[in-house]
Amino acid sequence: MMTGCAALKAAPSTGAGFVPMAQMAQRADLPFQKVWFKDGVDFKRYKSIYIPKVHTDYLLQSNWWPQNFRQGQMQEDLATMAQYMQQEFKTAFRNDPYRRFQVVDVPQKGSLTLELALTELVPSNVALSVLEYAPYGGGTAVRVMERATGAESTVAFEARMKDSDTGDTLAMFADRQVKKIRIIDFKAFTWYAHGKDIIKEWAEQFVGLSNQRPGEVIEGSSAFTLRPW
Repeated sequence: MMTGCAALKAAPSTGAGFVPMAQMAQRADLPFQKVWFKDGVDFKRYKSIYIPKVHTDYLLQSNWWPQNFRQGQMQEDLATMAQYMQQEFKTAFRNDPYRRFQVVDVPQKGSLTLELALTELVPSNVALSVLEYAPYGGGTAVRVMERATGAESTVAFEARMKDSDTGDTLAMFADRQVKKIRIIDFKAFTWYAHGKDIIKEWAEQFVGLSNQRPGEVIEGSSAFTLRPW
C-alpha cells in the first residue's frame, strides 16, 4: 500500500519513444523515475556540454484537457515551453557554483550533448482553480475533479546524454511530475507556472547529478511546498 506522499506523486510515464523505457530502471540515489548508464564511461573526461533545442514531436496528448481548454494554442504553448526548458537547463549549468561543465553553443570536441524531449505538457486548469478558491467553492471536491479527469498540471521529459564526437548514447533519463500541493496556490491561476517550476527543478537536479559524489543521494521532487507562488 502506498504512503500518502507516494500516492500524491505522479505515476511514471509509459514512454513516448524518445528513449527505450524497457532498458531503464529507477535508482535510489537519483531523482528521476527511469535512468540508464552505459557501463565503463568516465564522465570526468568531459568538460563541456551542448544543449540543443528541445524535441517536441514526441509529446503525449492522452487526455481531454489539452485538446479542450487550450485547443488552438497548444502548438504555440509547446514552442514557448520547449524554449523555456532549453534556456533553463543552460542557465542552471552556467550558474553551477562548481563550474562542472562549460555550456557551449555548438558541439565541441570532448563535449557532451544533452538531448531533451518534452513528452507531456498539461497546463493548469484555471477554471477549476477559480472554483476551488470561490467563497463557497468546494476546494476538496475540485481537487478530486482535477485528479480524476487528468486536469492537473503535469510535465514529462525523456533525455539522452551523448558523446558529441561519436554520437554514442552514454546515459538516458525519464521523469514525469505533477504540480506541487500548496495550501494557497496562486500559481494555479496561470496556465504553465507549475510546469515551469517542474522544469526548473529538473535542471537543478541535472546539475546536482553532474556534481554527484560517491554515495551521495540526489533528492527527488517533493509533493508539497509551503510557498504559494
